[in-house]
Amino acid sequence: MTKKQSCTTANASYWQQRGERNDLPGNEVTLIAEHSRYVAYIDSQERKLLSSLVGNQRPRVLDVGCGVGRVALEIAPRCSELIGIDIAESLLDRARSAAKEAGISNVHFQRQGLDAPFDLGTFDLVILSGVLNCLDDDDAQNALKYCVDSLAVGGILHIRNNCAVRQRIELPENDVEPPFIHRTSQEYLSMLGEIPEVTLRHEGFLFPPICVPNIVYYHAIPKFLRDRQPARSILDAWFRLEELTAPTRLKWLGPAYKAAIHVIRKPTFFHVIEATRSATPTHAPQLNGG
Repeated sequence: MTKKQSCTTANASYWQQRGERNDLPGNEVTLIAEHSRYVAYIDSQERKLLSSLVGNQRPRVLDVGCGVGRVALEIAPRCSELIGIDIAESLLDRARSAAKEAGISNVHFQRQGLDAPFDLGTFDLVILSGVLNCLDDDDAQNALKYCVDSLAVGGILHIRNNCAVRQRIELPENDVEPPFIHRTSQEYLSMLGEIPEVTLRHEGFLFPPICVPNIVYYHAIPKFLRDRQPARSILDAWFRLEELTAPTRLKWLGPAYKAAIHVIRKPTFFHVIEATRSATPTHAPQLNGG
């Protein structure tokens, strides 16, 4: 197998098969974690962020790697139009069914890979959430370029990935999961730096990277107790507190979190980048961060 086949192609096959499974409810099809409450936490924080990006402007939105429509169906009622694309027809079928059930008519889901430019017009917001981890370097760079090319001047590109803290982590394929790449945030900033039309708008954490209830779940609660009702109730309340306080903690403790995740050698964190497309690119953008 070549590297391209072992990562990009393997992931395409994996997500098609995952969408065909009947034992995976809702957002757990595409957001993967050992316990569903952490999935809900990740989901709520990104929905909140993207809802604030959409605002009341009625933008035209492209969701690249839309999966089952997790984000698309949240923001579509406040968009003029939303197009979701994905490589896995099984995921798109779920997205279409969910849109029909919710009575949302301004969304369109279609199958399209990331191996060619998008011929879908221009968009005010392009979402690339959790996709680049599944692509080889060349494919990830091309996907970024296609996303930027799809933006209207002044439009926003939202990128969300699970990033490595110190150095990239390449997870090989196993019997359960496809290969997966945790790049550093600086690698993604460098990729964007290769695209002259891009101006950095924001870069940072999706939510505080030291999620205490998640750490407690994995390292303090014995496995035989994790699914018991008392443990679930405590974790649920704890996650609600995390959700309520996350914006304030990020505002005041952002620099401290950056230092802390290096000190405790935390391997990964959920990272976001927002960039805009400028009108007249004359030089490579200054993209600094990490």
